[in-house]
Amino acid sequence: METIFAPITHGFRSGICVVRISGAQTANCLAALGFRNELQHQKVSFHKIHDSQTSEIIDEVLISFFKSPHSFTGEDIAEISLHASPYILTRILEILSEVENCRIAEAGEFSKRAFLNGKMDLVQAEAIPDLIASESAAQHRQAILQLSGKLGEIYENWRFRLIEISAMLEAAIDFPDEDLPKNIIADVEEKVQILRAEIIKHLNDKNIGQKIKQGLSLAIIGAPNAGKSSLINFLAQSEVAIVSELAGTTRDVVETHLAIGGIAVRVSDTAGLRETEDKIEMEGIRRALQKAANADIKIFMIDAENPILRPDLIDENTIVVINKTDVASVDSIEVIPNAPIVEISLTNNTNTEELIKKLEEKIQELIPQQSSPIITQERYRVALKNAAENLESFTLNKNIELAAEDLRMTAREIGKITGKVDVENILDVIFSRFCIGK
Repeated sequence: METIFAPITHGFRSGICVVRISGAQTANCLAALGFRNELQHQKVSFHKIHDSQTSEIIDEVLISFFKSPHSFTGEDIAEISLHASPYILTRILEILSEVENCRIAEAGEFSKRAFLNGKMDLVQAEAIPDLIASESAAQHRQAILQLSGKLGEIYENWRFRLIEISAMLEAAIDFPDEDLPKNIIADVEEKVQILRAEIIKHLNDKNIGQKIKQGLSLAIIGAPNAGKSSLINFLAQSEVAIVSELAGTTRDVVETHLAIGGIAVRVSDTAGLRETEDKIEMEGIRRALQKAANADIKIFMIDAENPILRPDLIDENTIVVINKTDVASVDSIEVIPNAPIVEISLTNNTNTEELIKKLEEKIQELIPQQSSPIITQERYRVALKNAAENLESFTLNKNIELAAEDLRMTAREIGKITGKVDVENILDVIFSRFCIGK
């Protein structure tokens, strides 16, 4: 297998860039850079890199070495910390590319090699980009839990139990004359139903894991001049949207990404809802209604001076915010049932802390804190649904070969998640547990 190398940090406007080398030619790559010292596992060495063509010093670097198999990829790895000069990086990559059987790494290839070399399963590998992209405490917590192997352990436990159950049936099919314990076949159906119940419970998670990963959506809706743009600017603590006393200033959706209560939230300021003949404004209103329909949370803004209600847009996930309480009374505003109401003044910053508190409570309702790993990828959900369907069709009342196939298909579906699609070890279980073939 070829040795690969690539920058693993972004060098733009930073002080240091790191180049990783992985593979059997790692030592030769370092030799090409003029490194002559003995490589020691988990040790850092200071080194001056000389240009092989001019003998001039290219850079002074630190080289970390990790001996196979005790490395990220399971191969010999060297990581070179160099100054983040475009010229230095380019010249070092040129020298490495001249080493025989070495090439630049493809996207994700280091992680791919870690998986192929058994350093992690697919679930752990998929946690790496999630961890890098995490912008909130919840996203970080979820990625770390997945990277630690906790989620993969759940799926591997199910797969192993399926293999054990399948081994019982395979033994009955392939070795009918063997003296198997009398309760084995009777025990299979109960084990299958218990396993199916665990998978169904895991699936009934309200898509919390994927919502944490993608972020919740919050739409701010209401009539023109209710203070929607001022609110998104307040939440973002920056001038995200244009604020004007002119009605209809916001004609398209203005979006920003925030962390509220430790959860990533996509906040959208939308066009004011009113009757209009302006085609551009009409399109903005259509988009506003669409954004509201798809939002996890809605804030319905009401102008205390000119209260306009839309009960049809208020549901259990809506917070009603009455703004401009510094200039108008709210006593005459009709009470809206089944929705929390917060009276604020964005001009005077009155009661805005209460609004943040209500938002955090609503977010906590939608995404309660998780103590165990949950589904984070749609492909996991699809595979688990297929697995549950296969187990639902399993019964010992039908041909035993067909029942065994239901179990094999279930094990394959779960194996797709972790990358362990291997049913041959069923025979290993048969021989070890039932002493068949002695």
